[in-house]
Formats: sequence, C-alpha cells, structure tokens
Amino acid sequence: MNQCSVNHVFLTGKKQIGKSTFLKKVLAVYPKCPAGFYTVRTNAFLETSYSVHLFSAKLPEKQRIPTEENLLFLCGNPAYDPIERFNRLGCAALLHSDAPSLMIMDELGPNEGKALDFQRAVFSALDGSVPILGVLQKTEAPFLTKIRHHPQVHVFEITEENRNDEELVRHCRKILKI
Repeated sequence: MNQCSVNHVFLTGKKQIGKSTFLKKVLAVYPKCPAGFYTVRTNAFLETSYSVHLFSAKLPEKQRIPTEENLLFLCGNPAYDPIERFNRLGCAALLHSDAPSLMIMDELGPNEGKALDFQRAVFSALDGSVPILGVLQKTEAPFLTKIRHHPQVHVFEITEENRNDEELVRHCRKILKI
C-alpha cells in the first residue's frame, strides 16, 4: 500500500437518486481533466433495450456517444457476458500516463464481479497515490463490499435530503483535496 495517505470518496444510494449529479457538483471546481471513467446507461444505442457503455473521463461529455466499441453490456440480457469488455475497456480507462491529480470511477456495480483484471486495476488505483471520486451501486456484491471496507475509502450515501447539500459537497472536496 502507498505510504502517502490518500483518501477516496465513493457515493452510493438508490438508483436515480442523483449520485452522478452529486459527483458533478463535487467536480465543478476541479480545474483539470480527471482520469478514470464514466458509465452511461442508455436506450440510444439499441432502441429495443438499454445498454451500458464505458467512456474515458478525459472524453468531453458531448463526445460520449454509445457505440459497439464502448459497449459494456446489454441490460437484462444474461446471455451477454461483459467480463472481457470490463477487463479491456475498464483497465484501459484506469491506465494513465499523464500523472492525474484525480480519478473518476462512475460507476461500479455487481456486473464487474467476475472481471478479475478490472478488479485488480481498481484495487491498484485504491492503493495508489491518486485520489478517487467514485460511485458504488447500492447492492451487495463481494467486489463492492471490499471497496467499501478499503481503509482509504470514505462512503457517503446520497439521499433526497442531502443530494443538494453544499456542506457535503465541500466536505467531499476537502477529503479529496480539490
């Protein structure tokens, strides 16, 4: 583990409660481009079902267009195996050569449960020297539990009552030193 004490912030809460929106509020004052990734659930790729895509955090939001190349998995399709895609896309998004001062992991969930290369990359980042701002789905899964219990991780549950709390936004920024 890294000798330098780096702290990470992970947000959790019910689906559609505003975790990613809260993450954007924390990032609003961050002047640089973070490393890491964002996942996006959309029906714009396939009109008949939802799909989840992974984008580099370095890619501007307007350029995050769902394609076959960034597809992680199809929602509700158990025959579709996302392991290889998590390992390939997720690991690539976590590698960085420009010494970032912040990493984004939005979001992590149970679908990564068997993507062992990706999990190793996540834990390597957690043990590293770059602060992480992330989102954890509120569900039980060994991978997510291990992240929640990592000694450098601070987990905050986002609720209807606190999702607009500027004091909590400032507290998260202070932990991350941004």
